[in-house]
Amino acid sequence: MIRTAETAEEAEDLRGELREFMAGRPDLMPIDLVQYTTLGACAGRSFLSGSLPGGKQVVSELQRVLELAKAGDILQPGRGKPFVISERGGEAARPVPRRRNVYETETVRRVGEVLDYCADNATIGVITAPFGAGKTEAARLWTAARGRERPNLLFEFDDFSAANRVDFVEQIAKMLDLDGKTGNQHAGRVFRAVCDHLRSHPRLMILDQVETVRPRVLQVVRQLWDRTCEKGVGFVLLAAPVLLARMLASKMADFGALQSRIGIWGQLAGITQTEMSAILKREGICEFDEAAFDLFWKAVAGSIRRLMQAIDLLKAKHAGKRITERTIVSLAGSLWGMNIATEAQTA
Repeated sequence: MIRTAETAEEAEDLRGELREFMAGRPDLMPIDLVQYTTLGACAGRSFLSGSLPGGKQVVSELQRVLELAKAGDILQPGRGKPFVISERGGEAARPVPRRRNVYETETVRRVGEVLDYCADNATIGVITAPFGAGKTEAARLWTAARGRERPNLLFEFDDFSAANRVDFVEQIAKMLDLDGKTGNQHAGRVFRAVCDHLRSHPRLMILDQVETVRPRVLQVVRQLWDRTCEKGVGFVLLAAPVLLARMLASKMADFGALQSRIGIWGQLAGITQTEMSAILKREGICEFDEAAFDLFWKAVAGSIRRLMQAIDLLKAKHAGKRITERTIVSLAGSLWGMNIATEAQTA
């Protein structure tokens, strides 16, 4: 904990920013922000109320998460107002075509390598990368390409399964087409039924958004692997880098037991500058000032999601025009609420 006047002022400023942000997002609670940090569950409420004065770790963690939320990388709200669809006789609903190209970046290749390794060796692998780096899309591409020869199950945690081990086990059982009674009283039977099924039908279990998962749920993940690995079942956990920080900082037995069984780590940084340049050229966006490209790379911060969002906007608003630093500043502010400084402003 730090007690300096400078830090106390920073903490109070951050507290004000958090309150202002939360006031504009009635769909969020403090725990929604705290789950993306290494802090305890009550830290957000205590910090916002003022009962927790704050320290370097508290301030830096909450500041980081607040910036991610403002940029839309996490906790995205509903996008704009709903469309009103009127009845028109005879017209059927049409699917919206997927327009974006899929690129095999280094992140996609590395994710595939870890998935292959865990499938071959029935071990636990952890892949960490920033939000929007493409972990989920890479896993989906791998399952689509390798699913027949390497049976797998891709499970994405939500707020319910991430916090409730019974809900998690029941969702896995449902995906495996296992019938039976549900609820707390039958959770043990469902868990053992899942273990029996995986031993009989080995597969690679891919769990996504693990940075949001509570330690007790991760304990169940570890127990599932313990009971099935000898039959060829592997696990891969996809998460933001904060998961590694939580594991290293925590002294909880749930984390320690899982960490001791991890066979491979994949710590990825997202798309490279060379890859970003190649994607922009492939998308037909070539007219970049050199300074604007460097500023754009800084704003994208390794996120393929941010890059593709920006490409959509550049195509819509700046097609055929030369991209300048001013363009990037405006784009970053419009898309992600970022205030980035140009080289001239920095100087």
